[in-house]
Amino acid sequence: MPAIKNEQDRVNQEADQLTDVLTFLCTQKRTGKLRVSVEKKFGEVFITDGRIIHAQCEQCVGLQALFFMLAWENGTYNFTPKDTIDKTTIELEANRVLSMLAQRKDEWQRISQDYPLNRNAVLCLLPEARGMIRLKKEEWDILVKIDGRRSLQEISDELYIAPLDLVKIISRFREAGLIGEGTRYPETAYAAFGEEFLLSLERELNLAVGPLAPMLLVEALKDLEETPEPLTTDKIEILLKKLTNVIPVEENRLRFQQAARILAFQFSGDDMLSPKE
Repeated sequence: MPAIKNEQDRVNQEADQLTDVLTFLCTQKRTGKLRVSVEKKFGEVFITDGRIIHAQCEQCVGLQALFFMLAWENGTYNFTPKDTIDKTTIELEANRVLSMLAQRKDEWQRISQDYPLNRNAVLCLLPEARGMIRLKKEEWDILVKIDGRRSLQEISDELYIAPLDLVKIISRFREAGLIGEGTRYPETAYAAFGEEFLLSLERELNLAVGPLAPMLLVEALKDLEETPEPLTTDKIEILLKKLTNVIPVEENRLRFQQAARILAFQFSGDDMLSPKE
């Protein structure tokens, strides 16, 4: 356990793990606020008579916030005695909370040793799954963020989900064949339409079909990889027709078709791609 120095009723300490600092404060039956800082992120943990009663990291609170901060390495810890809060988001006894943190720390170390994980890795959606998978809301939220641009660390930070929980969910996605590594769009697609066009097209598709938009766009683009000449009006026509055909609601289909043609005309300047009357 790292030594924590008390200086003028304030505790300032750099340590490797949040668990060590909380164990010390709880064992000493302290009351006050622990501020945890790392780079541009920070969170707060409130302790009353050695019991952890509240944790918060922006809008993330309770055990979820505590688990999220647990992954911060080389954090700076500042404890302000007697700084209390009239809020309780953690009902468990201190020993139970500390035990959970220790278990998660050990589990993360085992996973890291067995399956080294690069938190900067970028994943993409695959067009077809090998099996069935039921997703909870929080899992859908993660799946939507997997877009071939965000890293695992960025997804973790945006959703305030602990890396340990993220890795477990990502493993389920892999087993179901939902995700893989690499660039989201085929290289020829970048050459054909440009990234800016594809991103704009995806936004319009998302309005029509929701979070399935990235997956449907990937599938349509992969079908075009076999075409030898990427920069052709015909290819854009094929892409728009493929995407239009997968939209089940007629009103959404017509709206997307019009918006997509406007985009194609704006980006290509080809009159053949202008919106039809």
